[in-house]
Amino acid sequence: MLELGIDWPYWIERIRPKFDKVIIARGWSYFNKGVVRDIGVEGTTIIKARVDGTKRYKVTLDLKSFTRSGCTCPYGYYCKHMAAVLFEVAKQAGYDPEEFRFGKVKVARVDPDNLQKPKLKTRLPEPTDSCDMWLTYFHKQYGNAKIYNAFSLEEVCMRTWRELNKLADPWEPTIRGVYDIQVALYVIQLCDTMAGSKAITYDFYQNTSYYVKRVLKNIQEQLEATLHVLDVSKALKQYGEHMKDISAYLADICKNGSGLYLYDWLDLYKLLWTQLFQNEDMLEAEKTRLRQVLTDPRASQQAHQVATLGSIHLDINRNEDENAWDRADSGMFDIEPDYWFDYLNGFVFESQWDRLLTWLWWLKPRMSLSKQLYVNEFLHYWELAADQREVAKEQRDVMISLLPASYDHYAKFLLSQGEYQEWADLCLLLDLTTEHIDATQLKLVEKANVRFLLPIYHHAIEAYIQGKNRLDYIQAVKLLKKLSAAYKKLKLPLRFEAYLEQIVKRYAKYRAFTEELQKGGFLV
Repeated sequence: MLELGIDWPYWIERIRPKFDKVIIARGWSYFNKGVVRDIGVEGTTIIKARVDGTKRYKVTLDLKSFTRSGCTCPYGYYCKHMAAVLFEVAKQAGYDPEEFRFGKVKVARVDPDNLQKPKLKTRLPEPTDSCDMWLTYFHKQYGNAKIYNAFSLEEVCMRTWRELNKLADPWEPTIRGVYDIQVALYVIQLCDTMAGSKAITYDFYQNTSYYVKRVLKNIQEQLEATLHVLDVSKALKQYGEHMKDISAYLADICKNGSGLYLYDWLDLYKLLWTQLFQNEDMLEAEKTRLRQVLTDPRASQQAHQVATLGSIHLDINRNEDENAWDRADSGMFDIEPDYWFDYLNGFVFESQWDRLLTWLWWLKPRMSLSKQLYVNEFLHYWELAADQREVAKEQRDVMISLLPASYDHYAKFLLSQGEYQEWADLCLLLDLTTEHIDATQLKLVEKANVRFLLPIYHHAIEAYIQGKNRLDYIQAVKLLKKLSAAYKKLKLPLRFEAYLEQIVKRYAKYRAFTEELQKGGFLV
């Protein structure tokens, strides 16, 4: 999505004359009062906004064909609300609203002494620069970047990423990798700043969050690619000061970034403190910094959360799991179970099965509070652990404690153990009919011993009949046919006949059901 296109001379020469002096003066007053809200852009020429005047009015400006512009106020075309919006858009776009107010572009006074001075070129980043010098250039080139809608956020950030990275193409690989990491973090901060500037607009909660997360995902992928080829040991040895500066910059992003993206920032924190910052001195300095934040009563809630989760991450990296658990349990905020799954994935990847099991036991009571949301993934880790360790009994106990959310896993477990009666009892306990049970499981039990399906069929038939509609009656008759075949296979046809007689008698007043029984051949 392209950004808003502004032809400033056209504004001054063609749009400004459409407003008389009184309207311009009133629009200027509204602009200075800050009553223009929710500016949004459609395409490159349509501006939509809200102006809080005597009432709340909606303004639509068509820069390509300004006569199509309008406002919902009684005045109509070329009103003070439209003028106020134009002033605000001009300001946000970097133009001087006073030039539009007076209908003329200001002419700067020329200093004759400066005419002989050549215009200095902007100094480009060099591999010998410090991180601060790089950032000075970044801020100068992109620090005033603006967006007018959520859609352009990703485009601006990715363009910044590409242009800044291109500057380091000829550099030696190690310092190039360090530079790329600094660029990535700068783009993240730029993204947060621009998103924050749109926080009051109508499309923020609907659109901006989506694009911020896209930017963060893209940047994380770029960081992972950089770290994959970077010689970290060499980078730490040759560019230790750069590493310290980058770690401080990362801490600032996590501490002061938007709370809406806290866990996204922390993903970056965990990535870099796992794969990049591997120096013991840096680690001790970071732990000290985190402790200071945790004991600072003036620290913000987000800073405290980041310090807690950062400390937990460093504990886990050093195999100090009990410290991590203590921090999590004594924290002032709840941590959802899925936050820990990334760490569980790491234990699986590194085949740390005993460590995985200790974490699964620690997570078990926390799963009980939110089992419906995360139970499938949690039990998946149990299955992986059970493949490597003899924990079938413990696995069973966990699944039972998480019922009914764990039904799918527990049903498969029982069938894998050949416990068909327990499986049937589970289905009845949870009041499941055949439509709720996996067809492959029904076939498996039927093949093993069809008698285990009898109570399930009986229960389902009664449930369908109680539905009291034609479609349910049809399903009940289909199950009666299966039940008849099952009793026949078990050489107990008389039992089925007695059951059928009882069903026919009990529901004789259900005319539609009786008709379906006749169609199914159960009544003459």
